[in-house]
Amino acid sequence: MMIHDNILRAVGRTPMVAINRLNPNPNVKILAKIEFFNPGGSIKDRVALAMVEAAVASGEMQPGKVILEATSGNTGIGLAMVCAVKGLPITLLMPETASIERRRIMAAFGADIRLTPGHLATDGAIEEAYRLAREEPDKYVLVDQYNNPASIEAHYQGTGQEMWDQTGGELTHVIVSLGTTGTIMGCAKRLKELNPDISIVAMEPYMGHKIQGLKNMQESYPPGIYDKSAVDRFMHIEDEEAFETVRRLAREEGLFVGMSSGASMAAALRLAQELDSGTIVALLPDSGERYLSTPLFEPPPKEGVGLFDLAAHDTTFPAPGPEGFGLFTMGPALDNLDDLEFWRRLALLDVLARYMRFKGGQAKVVVGLADMDDRALEAARNQNLSREEFSRQAVATLTEMAKARNMDSSVVFHPAGQSMDTAQDLIRSLMARGAAYEKLRSVYFDVLRFSDYGSMSRMDLSKLATGKTVDLADYVKDNPKDFTLFKRASLKDLKAGDFLATDWGNGRPSWFLQLAATALDKLPEMTVFLAGQAHLFPHMENFRAIWSLGRKYAPKAWLATHPTAASQDSDQPALPEGAALRMWLLSTSYHKPLTISEDSFTMWGKNLAKVRGLAAGLTEAASQKDRGSGSPLPETEQALVNLRCGLRRAMEEDLSLHRFWPALFKFCRDIQQLLAESLLSPSEARTCLEALTQIDQVLGALDMDDLPLPESEWPPAVKDLLAERAKARAAKDFSRADALRDEIASTGYRVEDGPKGPRLHKM
Repeated sequence: MMIHDNILRAVGRTPMVAINRLNPNPNVKILAKIEFFNPGGSIKDRVALAMVEAAVASGEMQPGKVILEATSGNTGIGLAMVCAVKGLPITLLMPETASIERRRIMAAFGADIRLTPGHLATDGAIEEAYRLAREEPDKYVLVDQYNNPASIEAHYQGTGQEMWDQTGGELTHVIVSLGTTGTIMGCAKRLKELNPDISIVAMEPYMGHKIQGLKNMQESYPPGIYDKSAVDRFMHIEDEEAFETVRRLAREEGLFVGMSSGASMAAALRLAQELDSGTIVALLPDSGERYLSTPLFEPPPKEGVGLFDLAAHDTTFPAPGPEGFGLFTMGPALDNLDDLEFWRRLALLDVLARYMRFKGGQAKVVVGLADMDDRALEAARNQNLSREEFSRQAVATLTEMAKARNMDSSVVFHPAGQSMDTAQDLIRSLMARGAAYEKLRSVYFDVLRFSDYGSMSRMDLSKLATGKTVDLADYVKDNPKDFTLFKRASLKDLKAGDFLATDWGNGRPSWFLQLAATALDKLPEMTVFLAGQAHLFPHMENFRAIWSLGRKYAPKAWLATHPTAASQDSDQPALPEGAALRMWLLSTSYHKPLTISEDSFTMWGKNLAKVRGLAAGLTEAASQKDRGSGSPLPETEQALVNLRCGLRRAMEEDLSLHRFWPALFKFCRDIQQLLAESLLSPSEARTCLEALTQIDQVLGALDMDDLPLPESEWPPAVKDLLAERAKARAAKDFSRADALRDEIASTGYRVEDGPKGPRLHKM
């Protein structure tokens, strides 16, 4: 049995284990080098020992001096342990965001800990360490892992050689996450000496990442010891993929490791899918015990779209029903089909439905139309139309308007006149429960029978003033606060035949009952009910009461949009066309009013043009021949990640699309700049165009079908006409050029002059 002189002799020689259940490719061996077997619990023990011993050996560390270092935790723990054994004082600086476990471990070793602002991350600790070392050189010995050659040497002599020995020299790929970079530099140096064909892969997190201990080299200070040329390939992993891999390593491989380990292993799993054969070694730097105070191992957060539910007064994550997501809103009054408040609601539900389908689910949007209310009947009579014909025309018009505004063709406009049997069944059910009563051939809902009435809108019924919106003399109720379910027919109704003959007499269902019935007929289960803020009371309370007591039916989330309103200093301007109007409708949080103004319409028209312009430029670039198989630009990868993450966050955080627009426009600026500088390869252009196309599957605002045709798809005859037109333009014969444009149009194509030549669109 080996007995070490002290705990420092146990640093290194860590085990390597095979990854079995997570391995996606049986022809590739994935090995994990488990660094939490070091006595301090991480790979940083190796570096800490090497740097302290180097400082002592060089004479830099003298009695009375204090070891100083900036750390995100693990290096600090290793240094604190080494200094404890050697009897040396140590001061450690670390961001306040580092886990509490790490702080406590360092304190247990006797280290002096100083915290720096969390938003500055590790860079803030580095800056403070340099300041102290600069201002008090006689007191501090800054070991400076970011610039200390001993950091490389520890892995050159130790980690890299161990990988070679443990695999018998059979390893083909090594994956190391980028942090202080000493590990990958030392391993690369040693392994390339042993076999130059070994591929050194760096796992670099994306900018804005939350993986403790890792660095994105574009947004951080690159360590002085870092040499990018030593790396053969860079891989990038999103935070959630890294975190989920950590959890899977624990559940499926029995390896309880930390955040950066998950990033390394996620990269290894991806790489294994690309290879036909090989041996991958992934370095797992530390244990999961140091992340127990973080959300890493908490119960999985609720997934999906989080919505602020007015009934619960809290965020809820509604689950789909057997037929997917059922989404409902009330349509406009049929004498005002261009009601922008309605179109704002429909655009929001349409985007939500598209997102659900984009995520692989099913979704259905239903718009209930009250075609038997006073306004609809009055409008029909003024046009000398029957109620049925007027309703058919309204549905046809709404369908065309929805198509022009890029609403999905699956949106259902359902007139209440087709749900009258359901409406009467609801009345019978409510009366049977004692929740409704008949008076003089009208039927009313007794609000006192629904104990929860008013709670959603937080309305105190005892303080409610009645008679403000209706003439109470027209109704004979037991309680003025009761609402109408069925109203007896007027003489106009009887003369026109606009009534139902029922058990309670001739009459018409109320607006509330009409729409309640449409929802029940078209949506077996409702996921989201979206109304306007003006509907909060009493409308939404009335729906809730009818559905709860009439059918035990309830939406999983109740939402309300704020109103649209014209700016006070101008008349309402003409509405923009389809896609531009749609983007404007989605431009502001639905929790805030949407202001109608000429300036706003103009701005969103320009915003749409920018996105379409990028899509057209990408189409042109994508049609070119690839110049080789170079690695994608880091800027492109980062832009794509930001775009996709931006959409996911916006949609899943209460439909906050207003937060996505800046991400989309930044993507357009960044990629447009790369196009302008001819830095974007055709394959990257195709990837970016594909990303925009996927985004538009949700937004439905970019008219991706109207993109220019790649030059390879231009018909030969049209190509000849374009060449002739180019000559005419060069000769300033613009009348001839215009004639050729018209001739091209006669063949079914539209010409648009772009910065790099003509663009051809199908008409």
